[in-house]
Amino acid sequence: MGKMESETQILDGTIPVVILPDGYRGKILLVLIIRGETRMVALRSGDLWHREILRNTRAEMIRIGFTDVRVEEMGGAHLRFEADGSIRIWGGSEEFGACDLDYAAALVRTARPGCRVVVSTGEGV
Repeated sequence: MGKMESETQILDGTIPVVILPDGYRGKILLVLIIRGETRMVALRSGDLWHREILRNTRAEMIRIGFTDVRVEEMGGAHLRFEADGSIRIWGGSEEFGACDLDYAAALVRTARPGCRVVVSTGEGV
């Protein structure tokens, strides 16, 4: 097993790809986590501001012992759990711009199999 493959397993096994509490309604941020030549895209949530989600993700990496990791934003969006059990993703971040909503939805679908994830575009969400 090469170094790159080994590092990828360390990142994937230690860092959750999606952090999304049940019933969450708020902002999400796609982040790029970089360690050496290894890169991982993750989805984070949990704050009123996209910049705070980014800051908290950097703190998360230090907390788990990855002091040599860089975390970069890849755009934000809004997410909410709907009454019918589905999850809706829409919009963007005023500070970082919109993330790839379809990619964010794919990450959520992986983390929540069996849950319908809807990407909304336009106004009136």
